Amino acid sequence: MSSPGPFDHVTFISAGAGSGKTYRLIEELERALVHDGVSPAGIVATTFTVKAATELKERVRDRLLAGDRLELAERTAESLIGTVHSVCERLLKRFAFELGLSPQLNVMSIDDGARFFNQALDQVLPIDRVREMNAYSQRLGIVNRGMPDWWRVVKDIVDKARENNIDGAGLKAMGKRNATGLLTFFPQAASSDPTAELARRIEETAANMPATGHAGTEKYRAILEEAKPLIERADCPWRVWMRLAGERGIKAVAEHVGHIQEVATLYECHPALHRDLDQFARGAFDIAADCLARFQHLKRERGLIDFNDMEQFVLEALDLEVVRERLAEEIELLLVDEFQDTNPMQLALFLKLAALADRAIFVGDVKQAIYEFRGCDPTLVFDTLDSLTAGDAKTDNLDSSWRSRPALVGYINELFATAFKTDIQRDLVVLQPQRDEIELPAVTAWLVNGNKSASALAIAESVARLVALGESVCDPDTGNERPISYGDVAVLARTNDHVEQIARALRERQVPMKMTLQGLLKTPEVCLAKSCLRRLADRADTLASAEIMALADCAEPEEWLTHRLDWLADGNDSMAWGEDDHPIIRRLFEMRGESALRSPVETVARVLNEADIRRVVAAWGPDELRAAQRQRNLDALLDLAVEYEKHAASHREPGTLTGFLFWLEHPSSPDLDLQPVVTTGDAVHVLTYHRAKGLEWPVVVCTDFDYQERLRTWDVRVELTADFDIDKPLANRELRYWPNIFGPRTRGVPARQAIEDSDEGVRCREKTWAELRRLAYVGMTRARDRLVLVMPPRLRDDAWFQSFATDFAIPSGDILELPNGESLPSSVEAIEVGTSEPEPLPYSPRWFERRERNEYPPKAVQPSAAAPVGGASVGGIVELGERVALHGGDMTDVGTGLHAVIAAELVNPLSASRAVKRAEAILEGHGVAAHLEAKDAVAIAHRFARSLKRRFRASNVEVEVPIEHDLDDGRVVRGFVDVLAETAQGWLVIDHKSSPLPASKWPEGALKYSGQLSTYRAALTAAGREVAGCFVHFAVTGGLVEVQINPNGGSSKP
Repeated sequence: MSSPGPFDHVTFISAGAGSGKTYRLIEELERALVHDGVSPAGIVATTFTVKAATELKERVRDRLLAGDRLELAERTAESLIGTVHSVCERLLKRFAFELGLSPQLNVMSIDDGARFFNQALDQVLPIDRVREMNAYSQRLGIVNRGMPDWWRVVKDIVDKARENNIDGAGLKAMGKRNATGLLTFFPQAASSDPTAELARRIEETAANMPATGHAGTEKYRAILEEAKPLIERADCPWRVWMRLAGERGIKAVAEHVGHIQEVATLYECHPALHRDLDQFARGAFDIAADCLARFQHLKRERGLIDFNDMEQFVLEALDLEVVRERLAEEIELLLVDEFQDTNPMQLALFLKLAALADRAIFVGDVKQAIYEFRGCDPTLVFDTLDSLTAGDAKTDNLDSSWRSRPALVGYINELFATAFKTDIQRDLVVLQPQRDEIELPAVTAWLVNGNKSASALAIAESVARLVALGESVCDPDTGNERPISYGDVAVLARTNDHVEQIARALRERQVPMKMTLQGLLKTPEVCLAKSCLRRLADRADTLASAEIMALADCAEPEEWLTHRLDWLADGNDSMAWGEDDHPIIRRLFEMRGESALRSPVETVARVLNEADIRRVVAAWGPDELRAAQRQRNLDALLDLAVEYEKHAASHREPGTLTGFLFWLEHPSSPDLDLQPVVTTGDAVHVLTYHRAKGLEWPVVVCTDFDYQERLRTWDVRVELTADFDIDKPLANRELRYWPNIFGPRTRGVPARQAIEDSDEGVRCREKTWAELRRLAYVGMTRARDRLVLVMPPRLRDDAWFQSFATDFAIPSGDILELPNGESLPSSVEAIEVGTSEPEPLPYSPRWFERRERNEYPPKAVQPSAAAPVGGASVGGIVELGERVALHGGDMTDVGTGLHAVIAAELVNPLSASRAVKRAEAILEGHGVAAHLEAKDAVAIAHRFARSLKRRFRASNVEVEVPIEHDLDDGRVVRGFVDVLAETAQGWLVIDHKSSPLPASKWPEGALKYSGQLSTYRAALTAAGREVAGCFVHFAVTGGLVEVQINPNGGSSKP
């Protein structure tokens, strides 16, 4: 790998929260374009989100337009500005041939990536290997809800390997070293197995332990009884040994407990435990290596790539001399936003691109590196920045705060200068306030007691009370003070579950909020809609019928079940239940005939609207907001149908209603189960700390400071095996995975303590606490005017807030004293949850007036479908000849072939022999040559032609004449007249029929077609042609029957 080279042309801009980072980015781009003469095509800029990229491009263009630089503004489209992945995609398309790739890149979705990974895992694992890993998982306690969870470990290893550009061979070698390193924390494996001895002692102790009557004694006896049948089984979980090794008994039975513990503590050197740990750790890496290779192969087979592939391919491209030369000639300015949030592969990309650019600017804030769970590596970023700043690279610190009021800036400065004192130097933390001060407590403590549910209700009531008080905030747009509104408040929580809990509490307290809640597919309205779709897809789904009755009618089970039993007792069709007397089920039954012809989106839309689902749901209430939410949830179901059709198309599968229902039962992403936001613009924002990054509000409520973060010791993680080398940022990186076989247990597990106290364990703990501090910084710096800290009465030693290592952060009165001698206005409120529910808002269901369903006939009318007309009669009958023989076959096909032969003879008559040959070809082409002889067909045509010429003296004969005629009611008649013959009296309308009716039934048969002939007659009359007569030609039996139609005496009804 080539070295990136010196970095004296690189500048790192440290931009703290609210320090004007976006403004500086725009300034840098404008300066480069206007003053430095950089070509727009020579700019490459990456941002963290699509929204940020769009905003950057628009604001730079606006600045150029404001400066009357129209040409430059137009040419900004030539710049390569976008997210990392969009920039990589454009570079890959450009250099596809150099990499041996197709320029047509098919980027797979995240959902497809998960599906392909599962396929790869399934293909590389024989069933014996699966059973083996399941057994290790169960014994070691690597389970999720009782099921083996080793495949998730494999997925994490694969993801980490790809993020760090580690191949399969490297993974397998790491697996061996990983297992060996893990076992160093345990005593050396014993040569003997202590299982039998422990089983004997359990049996003996359980029998001899005295009955003290003490609860502790009985609890220990129950533990022994539980362990007794498990301990000698091959699948005995190691947690049984650990529990016996760490369990404490009361003094009365201390001797018995010690008797057990003497052997139980030997589990750490148990040869079977060592084998399980070794094989599980190695196996996870080996399977990950095989799965990684298969995963890549499956994608190549289908011509697909994912985001990680993009980064890897571009990294490879930047090692090609031809690519490097071309980009070195073109890139004049590289600008990287949110540098602290880059993953290892992206960081390597940026360093290589920076080496090729004339100038590079990295912008970020190390205090806001919070996306380690997405693959970012803050340690790697910090090492890179240290190497850059220790060398030739320049640094620039934005030290002004334009967001928060001075009191808040001072509070954040002192709090985090103290919290970050071992991580980040003070001058990169402290900002100088630029706003004017306002009269309002800067920091407020809400002291809340109780569990998460009670805390959520307390927060909801406090937010409502805060807005009701109407205290002033500074309007972000005008800068003027005004009363606080709901939209000024944001509530931040650590986890998605707590965010949803708070959002539900706000809704319960009738506080408008902006938050997408989980559980769309389980809401009553969507369940009703799904039941209707199931009933439509399968008439035999009587469970769906029962659900429709229960939900739509709010019927109790006794009601619909009794109705069902009575229906069956009367001997009725089981599937027809509800089709006669239930309006929704009846309408679904009526829609079944056409549902097979409609797409899933059309079907869902029709069921929601025409089966009256929306009106039924609107009546449920119980208030305007919930009623609106129900309608939006139904809209979201329709949106899911659109997503399903896209999914089916991308997988080259047919989109069906049944497929859609199955897809809903197995959603590929939690995002598919989100309820849409229904609120006005003035609503409380509820979101996680991570999602709040980059946003701001006048008032921010920070919760969950009592959260106990899980240490990263037991996760798949990266360890650096040698000093960091900026020329090779991805070198010397090794994956580590130590399975947590101990669970929450801390007694009787000395190996756990050894792991956590090791150098790596300490680093993991320090990294976890450091990220918690950064996350708190992100959340607390969102506030412009007021910061609210929701705190419990007491904090545990491992609570999140303890990571600050300060004793002044929580206000205790009206004034908060800071370590630097400054003070700021503060307040403290002890929050208690109200016992009374809020009064329900009045609600009167409103929906569109129900309109009767009108049945409209089809707009396009087929003449052959016209009903007989009244007043029609039979006129003259002409016998043309003998009946010809038919030899079976479908009469429709025979008639079509015979029509073609007659038309050919009328238009282009041939000699007898040639006519027969042509007829043979025609009949053969229609597949009826075996059912009607060609000579007979020609004979039919000849006698019909002779009749037209001799009897009617036709001067002109036209065949298969197309007609189109607008009826008075707006419908259109379209069809073809078999024969139009022009005579001195007018035109004859003749329609061929191949029916083998005998002569005695000709009159009756001819009158059946009076409607068709009347339709033809009306069309010709409207076209200005005089009709002399209408006839039915019974071609097979040799008859020509006139049908007399009185234009004023009857009417046809197409």
